Amino acid sequence: MPPPPIVYPIIPCKIPNSLKAIIFGGGLAGSILADRFVASGHRILLVDDPSKSRCSRVAAGLINPIGGKRLKLAWKADTLIPHALAYYRDLESKHQRQLYHPRPIHRLFSNPDEATLWQKRLQDPAYATITTPLWEAALCRDSSQPKLQTGFAIPHAGYLDTNALLHVLHSNLSDTNPLLSSSFNYDEIQPTADGVTFRDHTADLAIFAEGHLATQNPHFAFIPYKPAKGIIATIKRLSDSQFTPHYSLLPNSPILLKGKFIIPRHDNTIQVGATYNWDDPTDTPDDAGIQELEQFLNRELGPDSWAFDQIRAGVRPATAGAYPVVGPHPDQPQLVAFNGFGSKGSMQIPHFAGALLASLQAASPLPPDALPARFLKKATSKPKRWIATNLVKDTVLKNLTPGSIAIDATAGNGHDTQWLAQAVGPSGHVFAYDIQEQALAVTRQRLQKQSLLDQTTLLHTGHETLLQTIPLKHHGQISAIVFNLGFLPGGDSEVITLPNTTLTALNASLQLLKPNGILAVTLYPSHPGAQQEVDQVLAWLHALPSTQFQSQIQAHPKNNATSPYPIFVTKSLRDCPISRFRASDVQFEF
Repeated sequence: MPPPPIVYPIIPCKIPNSLKAIIFGGGLAGSILADRFVASGHRILLVDDPSKSRCSRVAAGLINPIGGKRLKLAWKADTLIPHALAYYRDLESKHQRQLYHPRPIHRLFSNPDEATLWQKRLQDPAYATITTPLWEAALCRDSSQPKLQTGFAIPHAGYLDTNALLHVLHSNLSDTNPLLSSSFNYDEIQPTADGVTFRDHTADLAIFAEGHLATQNPHFAFIPYKPAKGIIATIKRLSDSQFTPHYSLLPNSPILLKGKFIIPRHDNTIQVGATYNWDDPTDTPDDAGIQELEQFLNRELGPDSWAFDQIRAGVRPATAGAYPVVGPHPDQPQLVAFNGFGSKGSMQIPHFAGALLASLQAASPLPPDALPARFLKKATSKPKRWIATNLVKDTVLKNLTPGSIAIDATAGNGHDTQWLAQAVGPSGHVFAYDIQEQALAVTRQRLQKQSLLDQTTLLHTGHETLLQTIPLKHHGQISAIVFNLGFLPGGDSEVITLPNTTLTALNASLQLLKPNGILAVTLYPSHPGAQQEVDQVLAWLHALPSTQFQSQIQAHPKNNATSPYPIFVTKSLRDCPISRFRASDVQFEF
């Protein structure tokens, strides 16, 4: 049953001769908020420079109650989605233009662990009532064969045409409620005793809906925004030869989700996305992100069945956690934040626009989880949580000086490679290894931005080749070697480090270290296939000759069995015949 329409109350404007609000940012958040103010009889000014942020223009506009790798029900989905759909239907009725396009979502399992997790989720009726199973089509034809569930469908989902919505809302503004197409400086916005001033305008409120640009807002500098660039592309169909029954790309076909989405849109385009890049706050598509989409499409559709038509990028205004930032400044209530909706803006913004408007009229309080003031509590809280990789960094840096030689045996996203390269300086060198081109591309981009490429060698090979690939002149001269075991964060979770190659690399590391050099290995016990590797690495550690090495296990302070933790090995200053220590010397008993 479709949700009942929501009737928005008309709130009289108490100050007809001045602006109720100046809203900074004309993306999805600012435009919907402006529309809600105008519908309630308030005069506003919407200030927007569309060249500053393209996130709302690029966004897919998905409305999906179940998202993420953990297949969790979205926060307040049962409230947010009906509110959003009612608002979009009301706009469609007023402007005689379709904005929201209902589409079922077919969520396909990426691996057996997702299928197992989904069966646990179904124990909660909230999941079972809004989904139906998807079965392996080839097996469904033969009733004698067992059916294999390949995913689940969300029948009541869809996407918002964000560009059409922005066109409607901006066109609806008049001389009474103008849209000012202009950039602005924060020092032009001055709080006063009665409100705010901006150039020759006065208003009761300044509302900031400027998206990821809020990271530069001095009034709300205490909010830890985490902008995440995402690439979304449109593709052309070249051939249907590789398509499975689940991958129909005809217009109005279901939306496909399998780590990334494929949306056959109403306008005959096919939209694909999205990537996440927390290190590049620009609207320029990055090579690593494009390659990530290309690998996904080749894997799911076949390399000869598609081609890129258009590639665009936008930066999501995300925060740490799933909650947006909505409400007044804790000390200056005439300054208001309306931001941080991330990739869920289409679903969340209509509800919070109404909630903010009601709260400003003292009708109802805003959710404490959304208020900007929640971040001030964190500023005075206890020290940060224990993070294994930070402990590794702090420990290893004590062993590095300018001119040192270091190895990052698992480059991943390049974080360790970067701080190692910074520590050794231009006179030193870092060798970084990874078997995934995606990882090396991200690492290369990170190093290039920091002007660190000249002191780094990136090797597209496994770390088991350390002895063969590190120049002989550096054998026995390495100051530090760092391993992060497991899988590439944000990459394919099925590509993991393996016990046999890891042990080969660890034994090679012992030969490469200089006296007093340090080896740091972060163990990740929670992902599928991890425990065997963890057990064997610990057995290897315990078998090291104490006369030649000092070893340490830095356990989690609360003995959390699933949290990552590091181990350290320091090579003795005395002469140690490493070559006599072999992997075959270690006896494993489990």
